[in-house]
Amino acid sequence: MLGFEARVYGSGASAAVGAVAQVERCPTCGADLPAGFRFCGQCGRALAATLAPIPGDVVTIAFIDLVGFSTFSSRVAKDEVREVIRVFHWLVREQVARHRGYEVKQLGDGFMLAFSSPVRAVACAADILRVTAAREDGTGLPAVRVCAGLNSGDAIREGDDFFGHTVNVASRIADRAAGGQILVSETTRSLAGSVDGLSFADVGRRQLRGIQGRHRLYEVVWWE
Repeated sequence: MLGFEARVYGSGASAAVGAVAQVERCPTCGADLPAGFRFCGQCGRALAATLAPIPGDVVTIAFIDLVGFSTFSSRVAKDEVREVIRVFHWLVREQVARHRGYEVKQLGDGFMLAFSSPVRAVACAADILRVTAAREDGTGLPAVRVCAGLNSGDAIREGDDFFGHTVNVASRIADRAAGGQILVSETTRSLAGSVDGLSFADVGRRQLRGIQGRHRLYEVVWWE
């Protein structure tokens, strides 16, 4: 991902070799990323290389989605829809950077995120729902609500993306979440342990679309 380009100056015994660092850009904010950086110094985004670098490492995948967005977007002007999406993206990315997560990809009006720590993943999801919840002072997102689904395990990594059963289960858990709700797998609940300011409520075993068997899920109690 990050490397060096060797250049030879001169010839013969007096030749000198210099190394010029290849500089990449942060996919979120566009800042330069010199060799060796694990996080963007501008926005704090984790680089993909810091997450599940070898098979067997545990990664926590989170899917963040908007509930009721299709209905909302069909009733209001396009400029208002664009503004809601702009604010939503900004609020999510702010929390992902703060909790040292990694934005794998944007999926329509939602996100797929990855974390090397299940504790940070759960805390980030809770903070995303807190900052996007509509409040009387006009902050947050009006007319739409956010939901999240999380799962932890050994994901297959290709470049900056993640695949496999762990990812599929996280996506299906998000499908079961209602607006304002965070659902996590039993694995994520067990690995996260105690998370400051949050608690977990057992919601029983649920069938997940396309996944064999019934899976115990927990709701993250994030509201005050």
